[in-house]
Amino acid sequence: MKVIGITGTNGKTTTAHLLASILRQHGLTTAVFGTLSGARTTPEATDLQRSLANELERGSNAVVMEVSSHALSLHRVVGTRFAATIFTNLGQDHLDFHETIDKYFSAKAKLFTPQYTNKCIVNRDDHYGAKLIADLNQEKEIDLETFGISDASQVVTEVDQLSFVWRGEKIQLVTGGNFNVMNALAAANAAAKLGVATSDIAKGLAAADAIAGRFESVSAGQNFGVVVDYAHTPEALRNVLDATRKLITDSGRVIVVFGCGGDRDHQKRPRMGEVASELADVVFITSDNPRLEDASVIAKQIEVGCNPALKKPIYVILDRRDAIAQAFSVACSGDIVVIAGKGHESTQTIGANEIEFNDVAVSRELLKVAL
Repeated sequence: MKVIGITGTNGKTTTAHLLASILRQHGLTTAVFGTLSGARTTPEATDLQRSLANELERGSNAVVMEVSSHALSLHRVVGTRFAATIFTNLGQDHLDFHETIDKYFSAKAKLFTPQYTNKCIVNRDDHYGAKLIADLNQEKEIDLETFGISDASQVVTEVDQLSFVWRGEKIQLVTGGNFNVMNALAAANAAAKLGVATSDIAKGLAAADAIAGRFESVSAGQNFGVVVDYAHTPEALRNVLDATRKLITDSGRVIVVFGCGGDRDHQKRPRMGEVASELADVVFITSDNPRLEDASVIAKQIEVGCNPALKKPIYVILDRRDAIAQAFSVACSGDIVVIAGKGHESTQTIGANEIEFNDVAVSRELLKVAL
């Protein structure tokens, strides 16, 4: 059974599901382990080996799994041999655990050693990807493949689909966001390294379902766009807002609703505010999963990063449902409202309590009431 590991700050889930679709098109019964399948991105070591054994018993030929930096630091994947490993990118996140970005990178880099694999697929456009490539070029046992945006031509993106040409094949996806071109390239190059024909890669990507909470468009007949995305890091938020801006026509505005999780990396909060105030026209700061922290304190830490010189309207509304409703109330024809941070999540953690909350479901409910 082939096991393929994917690590990086952003794009792991999308890349995993795209690659799984390709492998299924290639005739392999393929499972996916990751953010959408369990409480942890990567299970504990014994749970992981049990899950892999179960997939083998079920007749799976391949498992595509997200490998978190926590998992690598805590030795959860020791003993797992990967047919290939993929590096998507690296940005600021989890510094509450790793302390510095260099330690964070070192944790990710462990997956790209002969201990785990001899086939590596790495994003050459990413600063830390380039650093990893330089290191791997010194490693004789590693078969290295790199990918970058220059691999794609004739890129066309819309809210709910995109297309581009790769190695002479037209690639089509039923998801928008120009940043997803890189996720598709990661999956495509990995599949090619594993021996899948380019025609099967194109068919597999076209057959891939849209992924819940990943640049997911929500429509109830309103005259403005709504996109829900899991973006919860500065780089991911930048990617989503950049992609949204490219979809705006005429005088349309980008409106963003987001917060930051409690009991997690504090350092990224002002950076999230900085990105939002730079790239959105209207900013609503709200709660994400505050957990045991005071949501108003988190919001203030985000707001500190917003650039007042840009004179963007910035609202702090701690109740997430109210914040989404207010964003919809100010949206006009041609605007796009981006609801970022929680994506597919079905609950919100406030204090010690979990309440039912899904951004897509809440958006649909509010839109129906408003129309």
